[in-house]
Amino acid sequence: MKYFIYKTTNLINNKTYIGMHQTNNVDDGYLGSGVILLKAIKKYNKENFKREILEFCGSYNELIECEKFYVDEKVVMAKDNYNVKTGGQSSGILSDESKNKISNTLKKKYKSGELIPNYNNPYIATDEQKEKISNTLKERYKNVVHHRKGKEPWNKGKVGVQKSKFKGKKSIHQSWCKGLKIGPMSDEQKEKISNTLKERYKNVVHHSKGEEPWNKGCEMKKIECPHCGKLIDVANGKRWHFDNCKFNTTK
Repeated sequence: MKYFIYKTTNLINNKTYIGMHQTNNVDDGYLGSGVILLKAIKKYNKENFKREILEFCGSYNELIECEKFYVDEKVVMAKDNYNVKTGGQSSGILSDESKNKISNTLKKKYKSGELIPNYNNPYIATDEQKEKISNTLKERYKNVVHHRKGKEPWNKGKVGVQKSKFKGKKSIHQSWCKGLKIGPMSDEQKEKISNTLKERYKNVVHHSKGEEPWNKGCEMKKIECPHCGKLIDVANGKRWHFDNCKFNTTK
């Protein structure tokens, strides 16, 4: 494996990009993966860019340190290059100018509809992407020791909000509060919550103020609690009535 720092130059406007690369083939034609650089390559075509090797390194860790030296804040701030953050992998720092440029570009794309925000659907990688990520990590950890190697998992033996029970091939999630008996709230607790909310909404406008209730005009089925005789809706009644009713003398 070869490790080196390279400089890619745009032969049309002389703008440059400095980066690091690890490869088995020095002549693989790699020009860089910077966001601005890739857009420039798409605009001017690959044949209008030239890459030159600035320095070879002995290891991946040395490569990271070397990139920090070559791509400092002065380089990022210069207008004649495509670098948007300082060198050193994820430890790089975006300049304020780069942050504003990225922010303004995204705002324009969302406003025009070129980009559509996806708030609900989670990102699901394709089999091809998973394979690519897997191969990248395998290649990386041939030469770099994983920072968690030899350490015990932080959550070994701990039980979180949910714990899984296995039945055959299926994993059954058991709620942390299963079997836990929670009685009705005391008058003191209700008074405390009431006073807290009153104090909060003296200075803060409630998020649903001025909006119509979602259940306005809806007829909800009501049944009588056998202990206090009140008519309550089925959905919320079980919390404060029936077995949890404060007038229940059989508890």
